[in-house]
Amino acid sequence: MRRIISFLLALLVPVGLLQAEAPFSFAATPGKLPKDIAPRHYAVEITPDLPTLTHTGVVTIDLEILRPTRRIVLNAFQLEITRALLLHGENRDLKPQLNEAEQTVSFDVPVELKPGRCELRLEFKGRIAKQPEGLYHDRYQTSVGEKILLATQMEPVFARRMFPCWDEPVFRATFDLRVVVPEKWTVMFNMPQTAERVLPGKGMKEVRFAKTPSMPAYLFVFAAGEFEALEDEVDGIKLRIFTTAGKRESARYAMQCTKQILHYYNEYFGVKFPLPKLDQLATPGGFGGAMENWGGIIYNEARLLFDPAKSSEETREGCFRIIAHEVAHQWFGDLVTMAWWDNLWLNEGFASWMGTKATDHFNPGWQVWLRANRARETVMPQDARRTTHPIQTPVRDEAGANSAFDDITYVKGQGFLRMLETHLGEEKFRAGMRLYMKRHQLSNTTTQDLWAALEEGSGQPVRGIAEAWTEQPGFPVLTYREFEEDGKSRVELRQERFTLNDPEAARLLWKVPVAIGCVPPGSSAAAAATETVLLEDAAHSFPLVRVRRSGEQALKLNFGDAGFYRVQYSAPQLAGLRANFPALPDTEKLSVLGDVWAMVNAGRGSPSDYFSLVQTLRAERSLAVMDSILGVIGEVGRLENGQPGELGFRAFAASLLRPIFESLGWDPKPGEARNDLILRGALLEELGRLGDQEILTEARRRFGAFKEDASALSPNLRVPVLRLVGRYADEATYRDLHERARTSMLTEEKRLYYDAMQQAADPALAVRTMELSLGDEMRPPEKNRNLARVAEGGNHGRLVWDFFRKNDVKLLSDVDSFRRHQYIPSLVRGSTEPALADELLAYVRTKEPGAPAVEAEKAAELVRERAALRQRAVPQIDSWIRENAPRKP
Repeated sequence: MRRIISFLLALLVPVGLLQAEAPFSFAATPGKLPKDIAPRHYAVEITPDLPTLTHTGVVTIDLEILRPTRRIVLNAFQLEITRALLLHGENRDLKPQLNEAEQTVSFDVPVELKPGRCELRLEFKGRIAKQPEGLYHDRYQTSVGEKILLATQMEPVFARRMFPCWDEPVFRATFDLRVVVPEKWTVMFNMPQTAERVLPGKGMKEVRFAKTPSMPAYLFVFAAGEFEALEDEVDGIKLRIFTTAGKRESARYAMQCTKQILHYYNEYFGVKFPLPKLDQLATPGGFGGAMENWGGIIYNEARLLFDPAKSSEETREGCFRIIAHEVAHQWFGDLVTMAWWDNLWLNEGFASWMGTKATDHFNPGWQVWLRANRARETVMPQDARRTTHPIQTPVRDEAGANSAFDDITYVKGQGFLRMLETHLGEEKFRAGMRLYMKRHQLSNTTTQDLWAALEEGSGQPVRGIAEAWTEQPGFPVLTYREFEEDGKSRVELRQERFTLNDPEAARLLWKVPVAIGCVPPGSSAAAAATETVLLEDAAHSFPLVRVRRSGEQALKLNFGDAGFYRVQYSAPQLAGLRANFPALPDTEKLSVLGDVWAMVNAGRGSPSDYFSLVQTLRAERSLAVMDSILGVIGEVGRLENGQPGELGFRAFAASLLRPIFESLGWDPKPGEARNDLILRGALLEELGRLGDQEILTEARRRFGAFKEDASALSPNLRVPVLRLVGRYADEATYRDLHERARTSMLTEEKRLYYDAMQQAADPALAVRTMELSLGDEMRPPEKNRNLARVAEGGNHGRLVWDFFRKNDVKLLSDVDSFRRHQYIPSLVRGSTEPALADELLAYVRTKEPGAPAVEAEKAAELVRERAALRQRAVPQIDSWIRENAPRKP
């Protein structure tokens, strides 16, 4: 009977949902540009003009004609083509036909071009943008006045803004560069410099660089300015980190990280980093994150630099992790490139997984895989909603390419890879990855190429397991029951798709690697009895061979917390886990807490189940576990805001957190664990937001001491203390924070003070913070996130939305096109007001008709879901607190 049920359920999977993707083929790869011509080499010449913020250039492109054609089509956007010359037999001037809507330039050729080689020489003019799109500029303050630097951001489709090119990832080619810049400037390119010549009487110089290996145009990098350099070497590869003046010493930790990481990757992949050098540049503020340009990575300096006297442990960790991610891209994305943006996860999911793996390898005490649970708990609700999409999702055009950079691609991609690696085994997975790199280096791939390499390297049927995870949206929820049969213990597993408020969701099945375990009371995870089964159908039963040793031990699924699925425990199963919950390993606490709260979100469980578990953890000191609990407390705090039970919830939450904070105290102890330094700050910030007056009084006192002597406040306490001071700031405190933000020349410090201002609960102060987005004080990355931070930090969703509607034209003029589709939805994402969801969608459909509405749909669904959860769960939470919260003596 079970077989019949499984078969019928399998029939419910929509026919054709799983795509039969083929291995990489140049001709079959999606894209706008015709495949009858392919560029093989670009000789790029650029001359910037700083007073006018424009640039002129020449690009000579060596072309291979693959099929007869009389038309050349390539990408160009916001460029003026001043001359076009086809060098093919008799040289011919061509007339450019610019199509701004399609971001292309076309040339009709008077005679048919037959298969073979020719050259296209294009002279052009363009602008140097203020946003990171193509070639852009970054103005920053120094002790001797304002300076400017130039840099590039080409991903996903911005190379076409700097010079005409085939700006799709499948069109790999080699590049060289000749550039004219001020004589005292340093220049960074993908490859080493080969020549430099001073131009007499002009204060300028010409710099030339070596030819790159074959790569897509979006990895082209150029940066120039008054840089200092820190230099080193590893495995024969020259390393440099460039900073602006006076910041070189803060790059020493980044250099140490880079040496460890690059050597580790050389060994892991079995294919050595192929370039002779790797440069990294810390820019003050024009760029918000980091970009993996091959041989020349660009970062915002707040992400790369670390000053032990001023920077927190979280900054240290963030530095290591972002370097590990971007250097992983030198293989995932640069050496081997996805064919088209629908396979972006081959770049970003893998770099996220590999970066976390490397960070954990060198810093096991940081527990980064444990703490990656927080990111997974963020993406799983997104993946359970109607607006989710598969890891591999169709991308039709430039706007779609921008939208592909989301949590499904990065975080779900990482989570799935960790589950797959755990299932196959690290060595077999690594063997497949080495084969993938060796087989496809200097080329493009699809996900099918990856499955083929992993199958060959591991000897296991990877494709059959993996396709549903990457080609279907969502993930399963598992249930189980134990029973006796013929005197033997057995377990039956069942799966169904887990959704949030989506009753019409397609019924899907996955092949789920299920780890089952049982920890004897008081034992470690190493002492646990475990076994693994691959759940291939809707239901499957099997004997428990190794796990069941004692009927008193509670059985647990997703043992080790590597699975990307949910588990719904019955009341007796949950009671069994709760009886021994504080003694469980952190991995098991995290997965149970996450699953139980997910059932609350889905209306499949009660908040009492969750808080009954949390009640048992009043002595918890694990950073990862407390990070998970603090996330839920913050979420419930937003739901309780303005509700009748708000004060009761605050008191209950504080009663949970205060004893743990008191066990740590305000000040570090000799030999204190590094994770306790971070936990202390997280606890005191949440206690302050809950209204703990002792915490707030001490935070103000310490801020006063900090104003007199910066060393009086530990770097690990600066973020939480300043956030609390900013949240409850008066006029004088707000002005002090603003002056510090305005005058600091370090991006990390600027962000610290602006962040404090963005927490202000006072609506009048919130408006003043928002008004900074209308001027030029804030750098573009800070402007682009300012309003969203005010909405979230100070609970000002309606205030922020109304401010945006009043000033939308000016605000959007400063948002780059890559972030525009996320900017507007971010303003309401933290709200619980359904009316804001309606207004958001109406605005986007009316005012932004050319932009993809997917991010707005996601935000609207989240707001409505949160409003429904408040209506459903808050009364239950309040009732449980009244009955179970400890009473004051």
